[in-house]
Amino acid sequence: MYKLLFAFLLLMPFHFASALTAEEGLRSAAEGTGLSIEKKIPDYIGMLIRGALGLLAAIFLVLIVLAGFKWMTSAGNSQKIESAKETILNSVIGLVIVLVSYAIVEFVLRAMKGATNAGGVITQ
Repeated sequence: MYKLLFAFLLLMPFHFASALTAEEGLRSAAEGTGLSIEKKIPDYIGMLIRGALGLLAAIFLVLIVLAGFKWMTSAGNSQKIESAKETILNSVIGLVIVLVSYAIVEFVLRAMKGATNAGGVITQ
């Protein structure tokens, strides 16, 4: 468990750095065309949350692969098989939570963006 947490903390800066590098590339391309990109606080919060949720999805993939490896190398040991099944079940539950969180975040951020845009209309 500590190895997984260590890997998560080790990879997090690289994930955010790649997002910032992409942001800089988009900004320089927009400036070359005469357009400007203005970021507001909800945009930065959204980038941060999307990055964290993307990283959690990557962790899900690693957990599923490790649990599958544990199951395949269990050599019929029922205790190891049950442990692998439990890991897979918990990983799937975690993925569902991440996907629901992502949907809620997207909904809230789009509502905030629509409410703060000039001339944006919110219908009831």
